[in-house]
Amino acid sequence: MQTKHYCDGKLPNCISVHFNLEDLTKTNSGVSNIPQDNSVIANLRKVAEHILEPVRKHFEQKVTIHSGYRSPAVNKAVGGSNNSQHSRGEAVDFRVQGHTVHEVAMWIKTNLIFDQLILEHFLPNSPHSGWVHCSYSHNNRNHALTKFKGSQIYHPGILLAPPTAKVK
Repeated sequence: MQTKHYCDGKLPNCISVHFNLEDLTKTNSGVSNIPQDNSVIANLRKVAEHILEPVRKHFEQKVTIHSGYRSPAVNKAVGGSNNSQHSRGEAVDFRVQGHTVHEVAMWIKTNLIFDQLILEHFLPNSPHSGWVHCSYSHNNRNHALTKFKGSQIYHPGILLAPPTAKVK
């Protein structure tokens, strides 16, 4: 795939070569979502550099961002956690064109340094369901989880199916 550079690095809204501020701040909430703090922009650049760009380079496909930065008002409107890394610009929810979310999550788990990686709203018999949530911060834990659609439980690891209960 021929690489088309999205940003030249000199434009004020460039976050990385292939991602701009609009990509990482878009919302359907109807609430303003422009970062007011330069530290948020710096965090978005780190997420793009350490997560999004390596994913795009490896899979050689478009990365579709569903949620990046969330202002406090947007985070509240979408029911996000009060301590969401999205509100600090440290997290992104995305999918990669032509690849399952499980495949992308496994590649990240094996090849990148991250804080938290979640295979979110995944349905075991629907490989294109859900999305990848990945964060990058100053104190990365490489914490991988799976949350299946319809469940509130976060299971350790990147799973294809929920663990079965053990019979005693």
